[in-house]
Amino acid sequence: MKFSHRFGFDPEYKNEPISNDAPKWLKNLFFLNILEPLLYIDGDSRQKNTESKPIGIKDLIGRLCAENGQETDSEDYDSWTCWDSLKCRITGLEWYQFYDFVEIVAIKVKEKEIDYNTTFDSSRFESFLFPSYRQKVNELFSQHKIQWKLNEAGKLQTSLPKDLETRVSAIDSALQDKFEPARVHYSKARSFILSPSKDPENSIKESVSAVESVCKAIYPNCATLGNSLKAMKKEKLISPMLITVFEKFYAYTNAEPAVRHGSDKMSGVDEMDAELALHMSAAFIRTIIARKQ
Repeated sequence: MKFSHRFGFDPEYKNEPISNDAPKWLKNLFFLNILEPLLYIDGDSRQKNTESKPIGIKDLIGRLCAENGQETDSEDYDSWTCWDSLKCRITGLEWYQFYDFVEIVAIKVKEKEIDYNTTFDSSRFESFLFPSYRQKVNELFSQHKIQWKLNEAGKLQTSLPKDLETRVSAIDSALQDKFEPARVHYSKARSFILSPSKDPENSIKESVSAVESVCKAIYPNCATLGNSLKAMKKEKLISPMLITVFEKFYAYTNAEPAVRHGSDKMSGVDEMDAELALHMSAAFIRTIIARKQ
C-alpha cells in the first residue's frame, strides 16, 4: 500500500472495506500489476508472442465490449493504440462491470492453461496460470480491503475470515465419493451467501441439506436427519448434548418462515444467520466424518 493510502492523504482513497465500488486507482493497479503481464498484441503478424503470453489484447477487448453491449472501434484493433484503448475501457467500467471483467480474465487464463500443461517445461509458465492470477487478484483485493475474493472456479465471492475459510475449504475437499451429493449442497450454501446476490434463506436450507446428505450416506436406514441424529446419540460417537444443539438448530430451520418450507410470513433471517449456519454445518460435517472414520 502506497504512502498516500497508508496515511489517508489521498482524498479518493478511503481506508475502509469496499464492496459496491471499484475506484479508479484499483482499476489501474489491476491493469498494471496483474493484467498487463498476461497480454500480447494479437491479430498482427508483425507482433510476435515470443513469451507465449495467454491473452490477446484485441480478443479481450472484443469480449469486454460484447459483455457490456458496446461497439468496438478502429483504435481497439490498431496495434499501436490497443493497449491504451483497453486501459481506457477498463477505467470507464461501472464498478460491477469491472468485477465482471476480473472474472472474464479468469476464464481466459483458464482456457489457455491446457496449452501450458502439455509443454515440456511447463514450470516457466507458472505466472501465466490461473493459480498465479487468482493469488495476485486476492492479494491486491485483500491489501486494499476489497470485500471480494476469487475462488477456485474463477468466480468472485465475499471473503471469509481466514479460520472460517480454512474450515469451509476443508469441507469442500472432504466431501467426495459417497458424499458428493452433500458437496453439491454445501457448494450451493456457499454460493448463496458468498456471491454478490445474497440469498440467506436458501443458504441455510442448503447448509442443513448438506448435513442431512452426509447423515443419510452414513446411516442409509434413516429416512430423515432427525432419525440420523437419534442414531448418533445411541452410538455415542458424539456427545449427546452437542447433537441436541444441532437438533435445536434443525428445528429452527424448519420453523423459520421461508427457509425450508413456504410460508405466508416474511423471512426474518439475514446474512449473519446464514454464515452461522454455514459455519455450524462445516464443523458438524467434519466431526461426523472424522468420528465415523
